Amino acid sequence: MIWMDKKEIIKLLTYLNHCYPGKFKFPKKAKRENEMLIEVWYDLLKFYDNQCVITVLKKLIINNGHWPPSVGEIVKEVESLKLPAEARITAGEAWSLVLRSVRRYGYYRAGEAMKSLPPKVRETVEHFGGFTAICHSDCNNNYVRSHFMKLYQEVNRHNEELMYLPAAVRDELLEAASKNENQNKEWLL
Repeated sequence: MIWMDKKEIIKLLTYLNHCYPGKFKFPKKAKRENEMLIEVWYDLLKFYDNQCVITVLKKLIINNGHWPPSVGEIVKEVESLKLPAEARITAGEAWSLVLRSVRRYGYYRAGEAMKSLPPKVRETVEHFGGFTAICHSDCNNNYVRSHFMKLYQEVNRHNEELMYLPAAVRDELLEAASKNENQNKEWLL
């Protein structure tokens, strides 16, 4: 595995320049601008495998040919590749898993049913009112399905903000949040 280094970043930025003539300019006229651009991209991509970043970049270029991808979009896409399959479950798939559990376990085996569900689906079921609430509702009703799917999307949105961050950045953010929380507690005392 070859990690991204500054030489690879320069190649990547040059590649983007050729893919998006007129929309992505590299190298820039000012040396300082070049250095800053390279430094920013390096800072966010240094934790990743070179080949993985290049493959993701090609995917983003093919899927969105109008504008060059930002470094953040590249990081998010690379991180999404590392997620386990259960983290990529759609709202519709989550609802199908719940329906399957309702049929398999029913009202009387709610505990077993909850254990059989992936964590985010389980959390959504809890927000819905619990497994027994789903068992008592009309599962064929579009309102019930829609409500569950909205809850699932909210659970995902809440977790997604941290999920796509590189581990080092996520750790920094959590540490800063912890320090801030401790300072707020001291201030209240």
